[in-house]
Amino acid sequence: MDDVEKGRIDPPEHPSNTIAPTNSRLPLTGEGNGLQQHSPRYVGSPPQSAVRITNSAQNALYSLLVPQTLSAHEFEQACHRAAIDQLPLDVMLINLGFIDEETYLNHLSKLSHVPVLGADAADELILSYSHKKILSESGLKSYVILTHDGIAIVPIGLGPEEIVDEVLSHQGLEASGLNASAPGRRVRLVSDSTVRRAFERRFRAVLSNHARHSLATETPEQSAKFGINIQQKFGLFCVTLLTMAGFYYWPENTALGLSVFFAIFFMFVIILRGLAAMMQLRLSAGLTTTRAPETARTLPVYTLLVPLYQEAHMIPQLVRALSALDYPAALLDIKLLLEERDHETIAAVQQLTLPGCFETLIVPDGEPLTKPKALNYGLQFARGDFVVIYDAEDIPEPGQLHAALAHFNKFDFLNMDERLAVVQARLNFYNPKENWLARQFTIEYSSLFDGLLPLYYYIGFPIPLGGTSNHFRRDILEQVGGWDPYNVTEDADLGMRLYRRGYKAAILNSTTYEEACSGGMNWLRQRTRWMKGWLQTYCVHMRQPMQLLSQMGPWRFLGFQAVMGGPFFSALVHPIFMALLIHALIDLPAEKIRSDVPLLVLWAVSFVNLAAGYVVTLWLGVVSLRFRSITGFVIALITLPFYWLFISLAAYRAVFQFLYAPFKWEKTPHKGL
Repeated sequence: MDDVEKGRIDPPEHPSNTIAPTNSRLPLTGEGNGLQQHSPRYVGSPPQSAVRITNSAQNALYSLLVPQTLSAHEFEQACHRAAIDQLPLDVMLINLGFIDEETYLNHLSKLSHVPVLGADAADELILSYSHKKILSESGLKSYVILTHDGIAIVPIGLGPEEIVDEVLSHQGLEASGLNASAPGRRVRLVSDSTVRRAFERRFRAVLSNHARHSLATETPEQSAKFGINIQQKFGLFCVTLLTMAGFYYWPENTALGLSVFFAIFFMFVIILRGLAAMMQLRLSAGLTTTRAPETARTLPVYTLLVPLYQEAHMIPQLVRALSALDYPAALLDIKLLLEERDHETIAAVQQLTLPGCFETLIVPDGEPLTKPKALNYGLQFARGDFVVIYDAEDIPEPGQLHAALAHFNKFDFLNMDERLAVVQARLNFYNPKENWLARQFTIEYSSLFDGLLPLYYYIGFPIPLGGTSNHFRRDILEQVGGWDPYNVTEDADLGMRLYRRGYKAAILNSTTYEEACSGGMNWLRQRTRWMKGWLQTYCVHMRQPMQLLSQMGPWRFLGFQAVMGGPFFSALVHPIFMALLIHALIDLPAEKIRSDVPLLVLWAVSFVNLAAGYVVTLWLGVVSLRFRSITGFVIALITLPFYWLFISLAAYRAVFQFLYAPFKWEKTPHKGL
């Protein structure tokens, strides 16, 4: 049984040694002809005609490329991989980084006597299509485009012989007519990336507008753009007024009533943590996914969306980590999403010669400047049947894509009447012992991703997705409107929207290692954003509580309150409970507490909540650390109550930002390995 199946995955002692490329050549020296924009062509299994690599076609490619561009050894390597994966040889050459797409196309033009269509002509071609038509019929998804004047665009993926046959069959020409200059019968080759760049230039404003406003326009009730509605404002005003009046006229009884109310709610949250600690090993065993035998012919294209902002120094580490994924390079569609204003990161990427499976997209400038806006923009260019999100510092386990597909297939087989929309990989850190904050972060993440989320899956609660390593079915992701660009925890919000539509989410026994935020102010800014996003998500989905109850059902509705409301409201109330307890211990004599029944109940409620919360969280933390064989955290576990106070500070800061800067995205800087 491998590490993924056992669920015991330790952070690598030397992560930099674990992400050496296994299936691609990465000349990260800045040499070459700059940033290339390539990506695989197929969605699902490629057609039979493109898979066949005949001896004559292979010989033609050999004479075309060796020794002018490739060595014989490199060519043989690509042939070997293409034969094993049963994928087109030219796609393999390009996506493995042996040759760039434009160079290959120029060689192919000489061999097939078909001229190459220039970038300007491609721009003119794109202008002749409508936005909707180009999305469905362009080189983004098809093999050949026929324009109104008969120009044929043939992307990569066909050998020299197939190129000629494909062109002729679509033009209705005889072999002798290939070079004919009949009006409307001109034939041209064009690279896939040229078509895509022309498409992006032509529809840049439309695509940007869609990324920013589509969810708010089509389903405004599910967008955080509009804040809390009038009914929520009225309800909040009434509750505030009644609470103030209660404290003015009946201070002790009001304090007692509120304490009991919050105690009942938080006790439910505490029980969930206790169940997660008690059932962790069994829950993880139930999530084991066995990888079925696969060949590249049976695998789909997999899109990786990687939003980057102010991450120039992280690019080499990121490219190594993604290149180490155990998945056919010819079926990877890796989108690096760069912000237009981030000149430093754009320059850092342009200095590298990336393999053909990498494509760079420049996200147009415009508010809000958030990660979900970049993801929405990139999703419009995705080729894959499946989409996964990775961050700049992520080091996913090499087999994670295969494990996710196996989980989707297993769920489909066992649950014919339900649809699994997303699989969330577990998250942990490659710097767990850097300092006290990193240790606390590790306890928190281990408890959440190894304990609580598997429990939520098991009992049918909605799962708040993590910001990275969530694997989606692209058709469902597009159906629900993608991410909310105005929600600063777009992942958790998307998880709730999927559940409201009746889709399922699952937890994957595969880990992505991240960098724990170890700086005090950086941690505070990041946690403030998370808290603000949870508050946004809670308010958005509670705009119509009865509708939410109807869509989720009573059990999941209760789960929503615990999952999305519990962490935020407990952080707000925690220092109050602690202050009441300290006040009772220091300022009030024992006789007064025993003689005053409301005061006694209030003291007891505060004590039980704090004690039970600490004990159960400590228990879950110990179990989760043992699950990953992480040691040396005794002091961090003992000082957990102090960490909770920092979380409360972030929660109150989040409330302030929610009122005055709801869409502000406080960037978390990374140091890298």
